[in-house]
Amino acid sequence: MKDEKLKREEAGTASSDASLPNAPPSFSILRTSAADFQRDLGRYWRYVRKLNGIALTQQGWIYKSAFKSLTAALNAGDTPADERDNGRLWFMRRLLQAMNELLSTDYARRLIVNPNGRLLGMPMDQRVKWTFEIWRDSAAWNELLRLPLQVFAGNERLDALPVPAKARLTLLRAIGSLAQASRQADAWVTTADLIAHVKRNDYTFLFERRYRSGGQSSFYASPYYGPNNPYRLSFTVKNETEGWDLVEGGFIVNVLTGPLYWMGLVELGYERAGGENVRPAAFRLTPTGAWLIGSGEPPQFVESGGKIIVQPNFTVLALEPISDAVLNDLDHFAESQGGERVMAYHLTRESLYRAQQSGWNAARVIAFLEAHQGAPIAANVRRSLEEWEAAHRRITFHRNVCVVQFADAEAERELTDALAPFEPQAIGKGFKMIERRTAAEVAHALREAGWMPMLQPAGEPATEGVLRANDEGEVTFIQAAPSVYALGKLAQFADLSAGKSGDDGQKRGAITAASVRAAMSAGMPLDQLMTTLAELHAGPLPAALEQKIRAWGSFFGNATLQQVTLLELSSYEVLINLLNDQEVGPYLMAIEGSSQPLAIVQPAHAETVRAMLRERGINV
Repeated sequence: MKDEKLKREEAGTASSDASLPNAPPSFSILRTSAADFQRDLGRYWRYVRKLNGIALTQQGWIYKSAFKSLTAALNAGDTPADERDNGRLWFMRRLLQAMNELLSTDYARRLIVNPNGRLLGMPMDQRVKWTFEIWRDSAAWNELLRLPLQVFAGNERLDALPVPAKARLTLLRAIGSLAQASRQADAWVTTADLIAHVKRNDYTFLFERRYRSGGQSSFYASPYYGPNNPYRLSFTVKNETEGWDLVEGGFIVNVLTGPLYWMGLVELGYERAGGENVRPAAFRLTPTGAWLIGSGEPPQFVESGGKIIVQPNFTVLALEPISDAVLNDLDHFAESQGGERVMAYHLTRESLYRAQQSGWNAARVIAFLEAHQGAPIAANVRRSLEEWEAAHRRITFHRNVCVVQFADAEAERELTDALAPFEPQAIGKGFKMIERRTAAEVAHALREAGWMPMLQPAGEPATEGVLRANDEGEVTFIQAAPSVYALGKLAQFADLSAGKSGDDGQKRGAITAASVRAAMSAGMPLDQLMTTLAELHAGPLPAALEQKIRAWGSFFGNATLQQVTLLELSSYEVLINLLNDQEVGPYLMAIEGSSQPLAIVQPAHAETVRAMLRERGINV
């Protein structure tokens, strides 16, 4: 954004301004440019888009902290940090809203961009002309509300007040007339001459005077009192003479130093510092102003794509002249760092991720940068962009897409041309994804190519009876291109990489000891595995395979086989007494649930137990 500080250029130096008609002998010039104003409108719009909207206060102003960030983004950090005091930025916002480029939502508490706005897509001359006409004819701006004196609107809503569009037209005709009378398009016109011309020829251009008769004298009610003027505004003036100089004269100065200067239509000459509502010594039309106000020829706006330089440190420099279309695209995938004639951007992982959300992948970003640079970008920048994208896409959700599954590589090759118009993306071996097109459209194209595709609507898994397995665990799919849902279920406990197409062209897989154990290690219970396999299998499972799977899954558990001595006693009463015996009991292990009073004795302790039993009168 062009600084609003005074750009000084003293007369009598290399400048020829002092020799132009009506130019004061020495003053400072406040330069301006219609192209700069349009560039800043674009920056404003893109900044709001980048933030996904800006919150507004209850009174409809941008919060001070947010507005300070906005002025920094537009390189206007040294201007007033409150929107109501910053005429140029407030004017820009009003224009963008009047052109429907910015919208207010949430009960006018948030400012957002209109994604279907058309301003930035217009040629520069049309943009400039449309912006000028919106100010001239609409309620986008009201100069009377920004006069440097107290203005009261009573109980009227400021946005609902009538605007001085007719007065603007009168003033523009006067400016054009004086500029043409000088016989030079860039001639200086003193502000005093303009005010005197309007006062002499169009005294009532702002307020119509209403007279009333009383006796032998006539007088009129003051137009500076709200009920007596069409704008319903009251101004603090003493009398008619003072009123015209402060209100009508102030309006003329306000138009010159506000909208006409901001839009790049007039340049201002000051003896001292100037700005909005500060009366300049003189003004002159710019080439754009001469076209829109003084009946001059349309100027030639330079609208090339400009040049982009991508540096190895991930900085992107956009050199003037550069179109808003290029800057608009840069904002999609790079962080703006500001700048005037050279605008800087920075490529980051986060900016690329944001770009992906709006359809800019790494390949598109690289192609864009190389096209505008006119040469390949640095290898490290290319590599980083591709790596960032790969990292972002490790997990990606695609909604409402069509997935085409091929039975084999040959089918995929033969259908390349038929699917090319749909721009398919490979998402794995044998699969391609198509976005923004329906399955019906894709199926129609495949039929036209001589293929009869099987359609599987979303939400219909179709996983029952889709395969057969033999006693060894080898799997054969009934269809050449099995359902992705079936493949997903089978992949939990089977080795699909072992499933190559057989002589009949059908895909195969294998359930192995390793794949079963891997499934159970991942937390899949054996019962769930068997239930899932039974659902996928066409008909009953082979008994031999079922027994193998249970064995692989340790269904039967472990066993221990050892030699022991079995002690059989005469009754349960005797067994119980011996188990309670402090010497004999520790060597005996009763066999619970046995129909006979039995106990197990380890072979190593058999002779010890035999001796203890004899001591107790039991013959063994």
